[in-house]
Amino acid sequence: MGADQVRMTIWSKTVERQHTRVALALRHLAVGTLLLLQGPAIAQNPCEGRGACDALLINKGRAWDYQVGLYAAPRTLSPQAPQGQEQAVVEAMKRLFTASSMRAVVLLNGDNVIHSALKDGIPEDALFYGLSVGKTVTAIAAGQAICQKLISLDARVGEVLPEFATTDMGKASLKNLLTMASGTWEGLRDANVATPEQFREIWSGRLFIKDLMLMPRVHTAEKDSLGNPRAPGQVFSYRNSDPEMVALMVSQATGMPFTNWVEQSVLRTIPIQGPAVLRTDRNKDAFASGALQMHLHDWARLAAWVSTTYDDGSCLGNFLKEAAAPQLPARGPNGPFNQFGSYGYFTWVDHKMVPDSFYAHGVGGQIVAWNRKNKRTMVVFSNESPANDLAAIYRDWSKLP
Repeated sequence: MGADQVRMTIWSKTVERQHTRVALALRHLAVGTLLLLQGPAIAQNPCEGRGACDALLINKGRAWDYQVGLYAAPRTLSPQAPQGQEQAVVEAMKRLFTASSMRAVVLLNGDNVIHSALKDGIPEDALFYGLSVGKTVTAIAAGQAICQKLISLDARVGEVLPEFATTDMGKASLKNLLTMASGTWEGLRDANVATPEQFREIWSGRLFIKDLMLMPRVHTAEKDSLGNPRAPGQVFSYRNSDPEMVALMVSQATGMPFTNWVEQSVLRTIPIQGPAVLRTDRNKDAFASGALQMHLHDWARLAAWVSTTYDDGSCLGNFLKEAAAPQLPARGPNGPFNQFGSYGYFTWVDHKMVPDSFYAHGVGGQIVAWNRKNKRTMVVFSNESPANDLAAIYRDWSKLP
């Protein structure tokens, strides 16, 4: 082979290697782009199957989420050893905790922490995502706006948000929304009104929550059995669009982002210790159907605060009593919710095993349980809810003096 042929062969192989590098680079770019597109959807629910895996249940939120800082003087919780009949309930909870996918639990009597536990490996500063427990927090924030006379239960969506005035959603009142009775589209099987593709649009910043609510499919009335548009207030149907609309209404009424209002009217009022996270879209609008992430003992502070406020005779206390009263017969979307016969304001009531109770409940087994007889509360975070066992424990806990 002559020198020219050798040079040509070397040059040819060099070009081939460069083409290979370019092809690999383009492939990596394509894969990276695909992961970028898929990533936000995975971040919405990284779990497979039912329940809430640790990646969803325990995380620090996302870079664009609303961050709540530390408070210098949080509500005081006092550890207290179980006394008398409390011991048997605590031992039952310990056995269930060990045998189940529960990740964290607190049993309280007022502001006294009688029992608290975290599964091995979960740090004290873990931020637990409440999922749909956040709906109850959204209702409380709406109650604070009502008590400050910034909005009323009778206010209609279209009156507060003119862009919805000509829609079926615009006919719904704040009370209709709080009871999951807007009459609009019932959503997907998981209660979401955004498809996976739309979630990718939301996480990328190309679509906002309000844009989603303005889509005809979301704000148009469902049809009844005769094919007529369903009027607001007639039928309970568990969907995520109603709490998102509450947040938009309250934000408009208060003149501030809903995240700021939740921090000011709920988290500071408790007050929690912090830090905490409120999940948002890229426009800083809260996912009011399930926004809040807090430390376990801040969830306990929330439980104790609601229990105390419920009986204090204040405007908010009276609102909480209304929120915890049966407003509409309820049919749950799945598993644990089938334990309840009625729905209040983003609150489950008429538990079949604990009839005097009212619950904030997330689909994977996130629970804050209260009862009307005393201040004994229960906070649970779990991958999947051992529903009947937990109900039996809370029934026994709430029966104690």
